[in-house]
Amino acid sequence: MTYRGDMPTSTRVSTGQRPEGGSLNPLVAGAAPVIDSYARLSWNPDTGDLEKIETQQSDNRKTIKSAGAVVGLELWDGKSAWKRNAVRKDFETAIERAESGITQGIAVWHVDRLFRQPRDLERLIDLARRGFRVISTYGSFDLTDPEDLFQLRGLVAAAAKSSDDSSRRIRKRFIGFRAEGRTTGGKPGFGFPRKDREWKPSRRQRESDRPMLPDAHIQRERAAIRKAVIGIADGTTTTSEVARTWNDAGLRTVEGKTWVQVGVRNTLMRSTIAGIIEYEGEEVGTLEGKPIAPPEKWRKMRAIILGRRRGAPFTNRYVGSGHVYCARCGNKLSGKPNYNGTYPDGQTRRDYYCAKSHRGCGRMSIDMRALDAELRLFVIARLSDPRVVNALTHSRSQADPRLTEVRTELANATALQDRISERLGRREITESAFDAANRPLNADIQRLKKELNELEESSASANPGEVLTAEQVAEQWDRSTLLSESEVEKGVQIRRKLLKSALGTDVQIRIHPQPDKRFTPDRVRVHKATDPFDA
Repeated sequence: MTYRGDMPTSTRVSTGQRPEGGSLNPLVAGAAPVIDSYARLSWNPDTGDLEKIETQQSDNRKTIKSAGAVVGLELWDGKSAWKRNAVRKDFETAIERAESGITQGIAVWHVDRLFRQPRDLERLIDLARRGFRVISTYGSFDLTDPEDLFQLRGLVAAAAKSSDDSSRRIRKRFIGFRAEGRTTGGKPGFGFPRKDREWKPSRRQRESDRPMLPDAHIQRERAAIRKAVIGIADGTTTTSEVARTWNDAGLRTVEGKTWVQVGVRNTLMRSTIAGIIEYEGEEVGTLEGKPIAPPEKWRKMRAIILGRRRGAPFTNRYVGSGHVYCARCGNKLSGKPNYNGTYPDGQTRRDYYCAKSHRGCGRMSIDMRALDAELRLFVIARLSDPRVVNALTHSRSQADPRLTEVRTELANATALQDRISERLGRREITESAFDAANRPLNADIQRLKKELNELEESSASANPGEVLTAEQVAEQWDRSTLLSESEVEKGVQIRRKLLKSALGTDVQIRIHPQPDKRFTPDRVRVHKATDPFDA
């Protein structure tokens, strides 16, 4: 976990060597001070997401440069700083380098990455008397200044208390979960004992009679998880390869679906498979029994996954993506560049395709420009037809009453959840009573949110406005294709909105196969939304 940055030869000092007089200043007069960069995997308090080591180190390098120093080592730990028995190897390395006079400071993304226990701060205060500095993206601190020390000691004391409170509260909650036969409170995931979704009850049986999955099946899942974690940690496989392997082996998600790369990633990132209980990125306990995957291998795997660069950002270049369906399997088509050729104007060809990564069949593709030309004709015909516009308007009027009902139900459910939470905060009810009341209430809220989203989409798509002539619709569509390069995506969004209005909720555009994959208008067909797919 130790990475060497750009450390000038003029400031390289072997362990144990100290500048004259015990000072931590650079050996060579006038040389830039050497500052180590330290990061720790934890949650970003502003976004609620895990802050990547790579991001922290990048920010630290900028902070060191702005301070007129050079980077020594780039160090990081994955273990929690609040745990009193946790040994943070790279943190100890940073201290040893400072005590030996190799470095003159340490840069951290935020002070809570460096220490959450008062004793860690006091160790650095001793070094500060010899000129040691702590600099941060969120501001630097002079450990010899009484005001800065007062502020830092307050921050560390508050962080230590927060960690202690979280640890005590979460441990108490998980003791209750284990007493109820649950692991971590949520639905059991892949690799954990759970009910058999494929079981069909007879006339005399009820849902309460649903059996658990056989132990042999769970052990098969656990073996697959263990092999995947070790493989990714050792660099012999990837999440995409794991998805293919699990699908080929007949393993399915807890919902009974095939695996995709994102699903594998989310499953493997769960700390419970390493027997670790986390709360807001901090380790607050361990699960009983042997973990599915070795904790150290899992931590290495997580660091590798979090350190990977994301793919190209999503761009709205495709009018029909998400609105056009594969006639074989019913999956919505996505868009991608086709680097095997270019259009007459020199632009890279683009295709709509049925993506396997989205659980599609992977056997359907069609040229983007050819399909967009057909979509243009469809939009013009639909939005200039008074019968279609009236039908869409009527559909919206039918959705409106239920839309109002759902919004009211959701507001009431959310208000009730807030009141229950306030009672817990005032300690008028116990945590177990809160969990018992909140669990079904939260399920209702999620259901209502999903229904609200569907109704709002239906309302928006079924609102084409006034009846236009074919020429007026064509002008709207064509004008959006003539925008400047910087407004290409804005033009695509205009055409997507027109397409959505023309579709409504009663019809679908489906792409049918062609043996030689050539484009013919017959491949693009309009179906009723209730028509079965070919597969």
